[in-house]
Amino acid sequence: MKVELPEVTAQTLGAVCKLDAEANDYVAPNVYSIAQAYFHPEAWFRAIYADGEPVGFVMLEDRSLRTDPPPEPCVLLWRYMVHKPRQRQGLGRAALQLVIADVRRRHPTLKTFITSCMPGPQSPRAFYESLGFVATGEKDEDEDILVLDLTQPSGRAR
Repeated sequence: MKVELPEVTAQTLGAVCKLDAEANDYVAPNVYSIAQAYFHPEAWFRAIYADGEPVGFVMLEDRSLRTDPPPEPCVLLWRYMVHKPRQRQGLGRAALQLVIADVRRRHPTLKTFITSCMPGPQSPRAFYESLGFVATGEKDEDEDILVLDLTQPSGRAR
């Protein structure tokens, strides 16, 4: 299956926003995320497509996109979702690996890639950990913070 991360366009906006129909309480609706992105210059977002069909959404906070970027790059996985009927097919893993590769390409000196997630029975924490993210023990409000070590070839922590 071919997984891609195309830009969300006027033609694909409706389809990407409809993916929320079966999303759970752990991620904001795509329509909200896309609207929010237009007020945050550091937002980088893409649809997740599998074989030409929209199956998810990803949004990063890339502080290098700010008008006054920080001296050191900082990139966080802000939103990530795969449509419930398309979960557990390897699409989320393949898409996040593409995101990580893109972050490495755009920021070759970046040492860590950060995300956070709510704890709970439907939490994506185990998914992130399976890709090498490690919990820091810190919290952002109620969310657990996880970090991927980009200095390691696979991204896995030492």
